Amino acid sequence: MPRNPLAYIMSASTDLGSGMQETEAALIQRCQAGDKDAFGAIVKRYAGAARGAAFLILGGHEDALDASQEAFVRAWRAISRFDPKAPFYPWYARILRNVCISRLRRRRPKAVEFEDFHPDPKAESDPVFLAERNERRDCIWAAIVQLPLRSREVIVMKHFQELSYKQIADALEIPVGTVMSRLHTARQTLKDKLADERP
Repeated sequence: MPRNPLAYIMSASTDLGSGMQETEAALIQRCQAGDKDAFGAIVKRYAGAARGAAFLILGGHEDALDASQEAFVRAWRAISRFDPKAPFYPWYARILRNVCISRLRRRRPKAVEFEDFHPDPKAESDPVFLAERNERRDCIWAAIVQLPLRSREVIVMKHFQELSYKQIADALEIPVGTVMSRLHTARQTLKDKLADERP
């Protein structure tokens, strides 16, 4: 493995023809045998979801990209301890959360950079419709970023990472009942914030 594992991840093979046909468990087993291409396939599979989740926690595009990459590096280094029969993403989500929280403790989140996360309306056939849709999405993202961290992370894990209550509980190391309670509170707070934004 290169001295800088991040350099490998960033240059991982984009040819996922065989990787995407393999089961995740098979890819993980190959990773545990030291196969970097197999890990490259895992990274490509989850990179988008990881960046999106980190963005909603950290509130900045560059921070999100850096955090998701750092979490993949940590996952690669710890892959030998991972149970290949378990789903990869919930385990990775815990690593990503820890990375994001460490970054939040070191500095305040940067201003949200929504323009990096939606296409230019001029590139679409119906720019007026797209602009309105993007404006609504920006309002939702802005409201999520303003939530307290404990509310923000359960919203992200449930609605953006699509984890189950059990998987969220495992990632946050809290009871399922607490996850449900936090999620209920977070949804209500988010609903109130969005209602306040309406003209």
